[in-house]
Amino acid sequence: MILWHYPHTAQHSFKQEYDKISWRNSEEEFNAWCEGKTGYPLVDAGMRQLNATGWMHNRVRMVVASFLTKHLLIDWRWGETYFSRKLIDYDQASNVGGWQWAAGTGNDAVPYFRIFNPELQTKKFDPNYRYIRRWIPEIGDPFSYPRPIVDHRFARERALQEYRKALSGKP
Repeated sequence: MILWHYPHTAQHSFKQEYDKISWRNSEEEFNAWCEGKTGYPLVDAGMRQLNATGWMHNRVRMVVASFLTKHLLIDWRWGETYFSRKLIDYDQASNVGGWQWAAGTGNDAVPYFRIFNPELQTKKFDPNYRYIRRWIPEIGDPFSYPRPIVDHRFARERALQEYRKALSGKP
């Protein structure tokens, strides 16, 4: 319904003030996210599952989308496009809506200040690492599994500052 009545949302934020966000759009970090090599096990397991099967659970979709947009400050459209190429259950309206929800830019979005902590999400939804071990066999090997590409606290503060700046209208 949203995409039908607001077709601009396929390429622009539903809340237009969010189009002022200065995304970092690091290709190196985007590639690490795509390959499941961010150093955050739940994010990496989800991306590896997507790449191998074309599917991932909705909870993990929310975590990986939040991580891309808020931890890495990579434009939600990059993630939406990647998912459009990989998902076997791809639906444009649902995918765009989900990405805008996670990025905080949609009509019924999670507030921009809600930033999923991947470590807390792991403790809550995969405390025994069953899911993670299935997709990351090298987990626990410091020589094979990458260190986190960004610190959660730093990334959270950086995202909050950028979102506030974009919404304030000040350069």
